[in-house]
This record gives sequence, C-alpha cells and structure tokens, in this order.
Amino acid sequence: MKFEPQLHKLPNGLTVILDPMDLETVNFKVLFCTGSRDEKPNEYGLTHFCEHMLCKGTKRLPDKKSIDDYFDYYSGSRNASTGNAQLSFYGRIIAENTEKLVDFIGDQLQNSLLDVKKIEIEHGVVCDELRRALDNPFRQYDDFLSKTLFNYATFSTRGLGTFELINSFNREQIIKFLSHRLSAKNCIICASGKINGTDKLLKYIEKTFAFLPSMDVSENDAIEYTPAIAHNSKPDNTNVKIRILFTDKCGNDYEDLYQSHCIGVFEHYITRELNRVIRHENGLAYGLGCVGFGNERFMVNGFSTETSSANVEKCVALMAQNAHRVYTENKINADDLDRMCRSRKLSRADFLESAGARCDKLLSFYRRYNRLYDFYGMSSLYDSATVDDVIKYSRGYFDGPISIITQGSDFTADLGAVWRENFK
Repeated sequence: MKFEPQLHKLPNGLTVILDPMDLETVNFKVLFCTGSRDEKPNEYGLTHFCEHMLCKGTKRLPDKKSIDDYFDYYSGSRNASTGNAQLSFYGRIIAENTEKLVDFIGDQLQNSLLDVKKIEIEHGVVCDELRRALDNPFRQYDDFLSKTLFNYATFSTRGLGTFELINSFNREQIIKFLSHRLSAKNCIICASGKINGTDKLLKYIEKTFAFLPSMDVSENDAIEYTPAIAHNSKPDNTNVKIRILFTDKCGNDYEDLYQSHCIGVFEHYITRELNRVIRHENGLAYGLGCVGFGNERFMVNGFSTETSSANVEKCVALMAQNAHRVYTENKINADDLDRMCRSRKLSRADFLESAGARCDKLLSFYRRYNRLYDFYGMSSLYDSATVDDVIKYSRGYFDGPISIITQGSDFTADLGAVWRENFK
C-alpha cells in the first residue's frame, strides 16, 4: 500500500495533511497543540472540561441523541481526547460522507452551545472521572512518578483538575479559555483514507475552519527533573510495580532520530535479555518491558516490571547484574540486529494498512518536528543502523543519575543501594 501524504499550509496558518489510501473509509482528526501542561494552577483540568463541553451539542445538533442519529445515518463515529500537550477531535466515516464528519467537527468547535445546565451536569460527570482515576492503580502510579520526578501529577490533578476546580468551571471561563487556546496557527488537521479529490476536500476544510483566529499560542514545554528513589505505599496490594529510569542522553530534534533509534535498539535488546532472566529463568515476574516518560524536550527511559514484595530486592539485583553483563560483555551482534530488522516488517505492514495509525503518526510527527513524516525514508534510515553505531550511541546509558519509583506493598530494601551493589 502506498504512502504519499500531502502537506498543505493554508493562508490563515492552518496545517492540513491529506493521506490518500485505497480504503472505503476516512479517518479525520483535528489536533490543537495545547494541553493540560499549558494550564495555570487555577485552570488545572480546564482543557479536559472544555473537551467535554465541546461535545455536548450545537444549535443544529443540540443533544447526544441528535448527534448519535447523525452518525448512524451517515455511517460514522466520533470522539475527542485531551493530553498533556494536545486537544483532539476526531472520527471515522464512510468515504462518501467525509464532508459530514468535517462539518460536524467544525460545527462543534465553532457553535457549541455551552449550555449552563449541561455544564452543571458535567461537573458531576468529570468529578466521577476523577474519582475513577484516583482509584486506578495505574493512574496512581503514573501520578506518583510524575509528581516525584517532575513536580506535577500528570494524570489526575494536572489532567483532570481537583474536585473544587472542576465544580468552579463556568461558561464565561470556558469561552475565555478557548478564545486564547484554539487558533489556526496551533491546529493540525489530517485525513487518512479514501479521499475523492484532494483539492475539493482541502477547499472544504479551509472553508469549514475559516472561523479559527490566526494568533500565536504559547506552549509550556519546560520540565524540571529531580532524580529520586521513592515508594508509593499501598499495603493492600500484593505486588510492587517497579520502574528503573535513566536520563535520555540523546537530543530530541529531527537530526537526533538516527542516534535515538540506535539507543532504542539497545533498549529493546537489553530488555529482551532482562525479560529472559527475570521471567523465564527465575519466574519473578510475568514480564518486563521498556518504559519512557517526559515530553518533547526531555525524557527518562528504562525498564518496568512488577513482582511480589518478597522478590523486589532479588528482582532489582538480577536486573542490575544482567544489565551490566549485557552492556559490557554480551553486546548486540549482527544476528541480533538482523532479527530486529526483520521483526519490524510486520509492524510496518500493520502501520501502512491502518488509516488510524497513519493519521496519528502524521499528526504527532509534524507536531514534534514540524515536517511531514516520510515512512520510506525513516524505514531506510532505521534499517541502516549498524552494530557499531548501536554500541557507540548506547555508551553512557547507565552513567547518569538513576531513579527507581515503586508502588505497592511495602518492603525494606534500599533499591538504590541494591542497584549500585549489583551493577558490576
């Protein structure tokens, strides 16, 4: 399947990517480069709350039933999401009705009623969403990690807000907030799928989103990292979640992609070896994987697993011993690298055949590097990685400060000391 996306910059600053595919449907997504990290403390959760209210109806389609009927009739679906750095509205529809999906998203962004009564109802809905997040052990873990290392709780307080803040959001505040955060200049639109006439669709998008103002919107991409060894005690848990993290030594610009890929190959290789030792040779955990955390300008990367409190010390000791062994003695060889290259063929085919994956990748890549994603060029670049470069660029991976963040039942081991004593 071909991959020949087209990049268009409209006069008002709007960026549009059209990605024709041999399908019967179209995935359409409108992404604004703003998110919860751009909020002030008295606004925490407001981007997410605005997302909810922009989906609550317009004069033309005033309620959920009319919206559902609309998409049932035109054979489509729609949704929205808020992240740390983006606000998105998207959907999928039969290709012949693409303009109906474009029109719907444009209508909800421009003409949402923001009904006062519905705002009051949504206070309760989002408060329940926050309660669910606070009860979710995975969200608890990520919140503890981000608060400990980066001084903010990404997934609850900063993303959803507090109960007090959620209940304080009102119509005037929402309108003012959106007027400062949504612009043609911080908006990227992508359509992947069966596009019947790119010029026609481009003109329709330009007309539909002409209401967006052309203004610069600031972004907060600063991040402060404080390495730590910390435990979030959950005595009722039977397992302990473990993340062992190291500062990313690679830059995050487009020019750093090859080096970053080489480091990623090293991480994949060493993680596979650690998984073999921890799971298959010692039975200490169900599995072990790579993990990363941060933003576009800063990352920490490493390993993630979980085990019983009785096995935590042994698990971390084995991870340290075998990470050092692989790093210093059993370095990746040509056969290992070749196997990894061949295993990527299936995932690349999956990508090419998925309009949703292509749409998301085109948006995220442009958002991060300000350029169109070149699937074939990037595949060629990654396939050109050599054993020597993987080893060269992974040197120093473990030299920086270590963070070990755990959550679950309590244990007595000093995991920082355990790592240092065994990483040799």
